[in-house]
Amino acid sequence: MSPSARSVARTVAALFSSVVLLAPLTFALLVGGAVTVLDLLGLTVPEPLALVGPFVAGAVALWLAVESALVQLHGVGVLDRGGPIQRRLRYLAIGVTVVASVVAIGRFLAMTVPWAIETGSTSVLVLAGALALAVVGTLYRTITAARTGYERVGRAQADEPRR
Repeated sequence: MSPSARSVARTVAALFSSVVLLAPLTFALLVGGAVTVLDLLGLTVPEPLALVGPFVAGAVALWLAVESALVQLHGVGVLDRGGPIQRRLRYLAIGVTVVASVVAIGRFLAMTVPWAIETGSTSVLVLAGALALAVVGTLYRTITAARTGYERVGRAQADEPRR
């Protein structure tokens, strides 16, 4: 049976949004987060490692883009596929990206807000405030969803008969 035009369009949209929109942003946040942490720690990276870093960030960004497309198409339960090592690596990559995003956005706000106050740029302050609210809102929703999921799993396991 051939796929319907609707299912093909849905798949193309999921891949497009993930690979074209999410992957470059993820790459930038991973590189920006790494650069920020290295700067804060005062560390310098040898030239060969500095060349490898963007390739690793690009590979992780593309991997997470594919995972994002799978989540869009099949739901968040798809993240639990594979063996325990695969699941741990998947969640580790997602966690590292989230931390890198918070670090990169924090650095951006730390650089932007003082400049906006100094120059009196109200529009930049409003946009920085909106970005900060978006980050806080996203973290709140993520933590709430995770807690709800863990509670649901805990209730389901408690309802299962013991063997």
